[in-house]
Amino acid sequence: MKQKISSSTVYLFSYFIGLAILGSLVLKLPVLYISKNAVPYIDCLFTAVSALCVTGLSSVDMSVYTNAGFLVIMLLIEAGGLGLITFFMFFMVLPSRKISLINRKFVKDYFISDVDVNPKRIIANIIIYTLAIQFLGCILLSIFLSRAGEDHAVFYGFFISVSAFCNAGFAPYSNNLCNFTDNFPVCFVVACLIVTGGLGFTVMTDITSVIKNRIYKKNRLHLSLHSHIVLYVTFFLILVPAIIFFILEYNNAFKDMTLWQKIGASFFQSVTTRTAGFEIVPQAKYSSASSLLTEILMIIGGSPGSMAGGIKTTTFFLTICYAFRRDDDINELSIFKRDISNDTIGKATSLVIKAILFLFTTVIILFIAENAHLSENIFSVWGLVFEAISAFGTVGLSCGVTSSLSVVGKLVIIFIMLGGRTGVIALAISIHSGASELKRFTDYPEESVLVG
Repeated sequence: MKQKISSSTVYLFSYFIGLAILGSLVLKLPVLYISKNAVPYIDCLFTAVSALCVTGLSSVDMSVYTNAGFLVIMLLIEAGGLGLITFFMFFMVLPSRKISLINRKFVKDYFISDVDVNPKRIIANIIIYTLAIQFLGCILLSIFLSRAGEDHAVFYGFFISVSAFCNAGFAPYSNNLCNFTDNFPVCFVVACLIVTGGLGFTVMTDITSVIKNRIYKKNRLHLSLHSHIVLYVTFFLILVPAIIFFILEYNNAFKDMTLWQKIGASFFQSVTTRTAGFEIVPQAKYSSASSLLTEILMIIGGSPGSMAGGIKTTTFFLTICYAFRRDDDINELSIFKRDISNDTIGKATSLVIKAILFLFTTVIILFIAENAHLSENIFSVWGLVFEAISAFGTVGLSCGVTSSLSVVGKLVIIFIMLGGRTGVIALAISIHSGASELKRFTDYPEESVLVG
């Protein structure tokens, strides 16, 4: 089948690569470092890509940066998180200043369901929601950080708020947020920002509309099927893993904590694993079973149209439902008394398979690049797999591998981060644009194939 690269894919990668190069050059400025000595360029590029892809992996200790350095990283996080959504809206409208039917369908399927003929209004709403939530998070975190004795409470509060809402995972401390393991207010606010940023703007506007109509007693609105699925899956993926983490780590990673601290740490780990990347307990302390569960959650990620990465909650849900569909769902899958089209199921399944193939291929390349370090037992195969999945899911959690990677290994992780942030979207674009016009009017003879 003949394939071609669509213009939207080119623009998408150009946007990220261009900003990554610009960001890496800015991060070479000595003024951004406390020692006035910039880190090697590969580490500047690694940090810039990690921030743009809202991943949170860092090959250098975050304590080397001044507040100016943190400001640059924060701007890159906003450009990668908020910028990805607005970029697509701008791109879709640029050619004709109106969204075409094809482009509107693409944005509706993968980003924002209520696309209309006024994309500027959509962009404005996204920016207002984002800044309002980040500002509220900044106020709360500034208060709690100040009470904890932080001298840079306001700036650090703003930095962490932006990083948490964008699901980036960057924190202005060497050990991320491990200093706040027993600080419930800080952990709770960060967790709320992570969840809110991972829901998606469609769900947020949907919830807002329903609340407004209930308050003003207008026509009674109900949440859309998309919002129902996102909220149910999000709740399930927070509650169930939290219980599992609590059981597995009660006498392991959480053994020195009080009961309430164990509950809080379990809840936080369950939330942060789906693309956020903050940690209040080092990942190296978790058992193998917990690490495997973490990897599964990192691959799933957040929801469509959000700051989060991964294959997305709805994609995961539809694929699982299709795999275990009932006999009466032969023609179309039924969920919450609604039929899901085969076209939608096909898109979800295609994205999952392609994402797994991408991850499998890049992990093998990473093994080859780090063969010398593996032979010397500098880190394990399990640690490299965890690192690759974290990069793909744009999570940022690490078992301490990042700083020990070779230059080639860092380049591979950079590629995985870019693929995790833009590759799934590029694959989505290809699903829409890959079919030729001839195929739409061609029907080949049908023949059966043995399966299983």
